[in-house]
Amino acid sequence: MASKYRRGFDITRDSLRVFTREPSLVLLPVLSLLAVGSAFAVLAVIVFQQGLVESLVTNDLYQYGVLFCAIAISSSVATFFNAAVVHCAAQLFDGKSTSVRDGLAAAWRARRQIAVWAVVAATLGTVLYILDEKFGVVGSLTRAVFNLAWALLTFFIVPVIVLDQRRSLRRQLRRSGSLFRETWGESVSATLGVSFVFLLVALPGVALGAVGFFVLDGGLATGALVGGGVIIIAAIVGSQTASVIVRTALYRYATTGEQVGPFDDRDPDTVFPES
Repeated sequence: MASKYRRGFDITRDSLRVFTREPSLVLLPVLSLLAVGSAFAVLAVIVFQQGLVESLVTNDLYQYGVLFCAIAISSSVATFFNAAVVHCAAQLFDGKSTSVRDGLAAAWRARRQIAVWAVVAATLGTVLYILDEKFGVVGSLTRAVFNLAWALLTFFIVPVIVLDQRRSLRRQLRRSGSLFRETWGESVSATLGVSFVFLLVALPGVALGAVGFFVLDGGLATGALVGGGVIIIAAIVGSQTASVIVRTALYRYATTGEQVGPFDDRDPDTVFPES
């Protein structure tokens, strides 16, 4: 078991090392968080200015509309900046120079596909929320099963949008699903490994924030809450970056058989063996 955790740490470390050739690229996930936060802040201001707070509690139509907007905003912004990371990672895998501007330009070229993807994700997310809310246990089970299936089907959707030539969403989903079936063991194992590592990174931040909220007072409490928040945000940024790099490397492995990035010196088929 310990060896599996160690391999997860190694995959995470080698993923982040990809960006050491262009350290400025760490700005991409940071910009993603700032953009999502700013967009939600604007949405909140609109809700308060229009006096929609009470309606969100009492009117289902308003509630579902805001939920749709929230999912669409978070999905489109996150996908846009993840697309930039995918492009930059692919360039670095090929030994080419790249930059934040280069990544953003590549994401901008795929803006239509990203917008379509965000609308579809928001529509499905809202429908599943309604099912969960209106149909009790059956709705909750349906939502959980579909969310899992959707996550697996769309595992490679961002690399496909950026690096593949398919333009229709249906073809992109088919391609993503096909690539996942070919590499499901490696994909799930590597992703869980990265998630576990950054969960460990985030735990001290959660603990520090809890101490600040429940134990400390005054300036010490504020400092603990801010420090805990910074640690958690850093874990989110690191996890997002490492996960996208891993998926880009696995996409390359699935499509060409090349072992690049975190898999440069190891076979993805044997990264997380059963024993």
